[in-house]
Amino acid sequence: MSDTASAAVTPTLAQRKPSASGAAGKSALSWLRFLGVAGAGVTLDLWTKYLAFKDLGYHPRQPPTCIIPHVLWLKTTLNGGAVFGIGQGLALMFVAITLVAIAFVVYVFVSSHRRHWVVHIALGLILAGAIGNLYDRVFNHGMVRDFILLTHWPWIFNMADSMLCIGVPLLVLCWLLLPGPGYRNHHSTEDNRA
Repeated sequence: MSDTASAAVTPTLAQRKPSASGAAGKSALSWLRFLGVAGAGVTLDLWTKYLAFKDLGYHPRQPPTCIIPHVLWLKTTLNGGAVFGIGQGLALMFVAITLVAIAFVVYVFVSSHRRHWVVHIALGLILAGAIGNLYDRVFNHGMVRDFILLTHWPWIFNMADSMLCIGVPLLVLCWLLLPGPGYRNHHSTEDNRA
């Protein structure tokens, strides 16, 4: 195989990124989608935490409140660790990790293609989950408010955790299924027209 044929088959790093006109970071609609999902998610998370703790209070020995028999219960608890209570007492480390994760999520969004709207929704969910739990760590003495208990799930969680658990697998699926390096070349004519 000649060098020119090899170069045509093997895309450079620059070819893997969207063209300037196709970058989500330069698209107002992409920003609206990304930040809209994140804003709605943070609002939902903080509002449901507020309602749960306002209505149920926080009593460690209080039995769970049944919402849907054999399925959904509410039980308020404070979690000083990460997901599933891992790493109790490491709040400052989790704040630092969350800030790095937020910066990475924004970088991935800005670097993505404006047509990858499912990626933007996944990143918005991840951002919402990160900010929701970060808010608790910063303004609630390092403790995250959890209150959702499913019958066949051993851990109590919150809406931010749910968004993270939906957003991360959705993002991984997007990376596995969406067009890769050839996407830029395939859509470059449409991008220039848009």
